[in-house]
Amino acid sequence: MEQVRPQKNQAVTDYLTLLFRLFIGGLFVYASVYKILDPGAFAVSIRNYMILPPEWSNVAALTLPWIELGAGAFLILGIQTRPSALITTGLLGVFLGAVVYAYFIGLDVDCGCFSSAQSSDGRIGVYHLMRDAILFLISLWIVIKDNGRFSLVRAWPLERLRLSDAQGS
Repeated sequence: MEQVRPQKNQAVTDYLTLLFRLFIGGLFVYASVYKILDPGAFAVSIRNYMILPPEWSNVAALTLPWIELGAGAFLILGIQTRPSALITTGLLGVFLGAVVYAYFIGLDVDCGCFSSAQSSDGRIGVYHLMRDAILFLISLWIVIKDNGRFSLVRAWPLERLRLSDAQGS
């Protein structure tokens, strides 16, 4: 009976990690869409935080959404899940830091997370701080707990592909 409990706990952890992976991956893919479609509005959102030099906000607006899209898609598909979760955790840490900074110095800016500054009427508040902190912790959970159980590589190993190609030749 003692050996069943750790296996059951590991299964719960694995399924919870999969749920978190799909959630964070979907969230990052969703958040990247408007930024990819309207990098100018996203650059304005970045500039409003007054953290980066204005020249860098355009570069960030052009690159960050694609990194978000790639990391999110990899989490959903189960490809390189730990490195992808490390990227999302790092980005969420930076985003959380920016939101904390804006909140405590009293900047009246929109977060720019899921919509452009022009189309959003919400301002940074305690909700944003809590949301970003929780998302950071969920992403960190994936980095720590993911064991690749539901990864694409485990479901469709490269070795099996190489073996079948070698046998077919």
